[in-house]
Amino acid sequence: MHPIQKQYVTNESGTKIAVQLDISAFQQLEGYIELLEDRIDLELAMKGSPDLSDWDDFVKELRKEGKL
Repeated sequence: MHPIQKQYVTNESGTKIAVQLDISAFQQLEGYIELLEDRIDLELAMKGSPDLSDWDDFVKELRKEGKL
């Protein structure tokens, strides 16, 4: 992930009170957060269901079967 360009909003005494992002930086950050949430959901699902396969094992099996 690239560094996010940001601007700080300060109060009269110079204390940072908010952050301002341009739309593209905000959308990039939203996308990154969404990926993290998906990864967490997948890890929780795998822990709760022993029948799920590891992704790498799944891909290897598809290749072995000539489906990928």
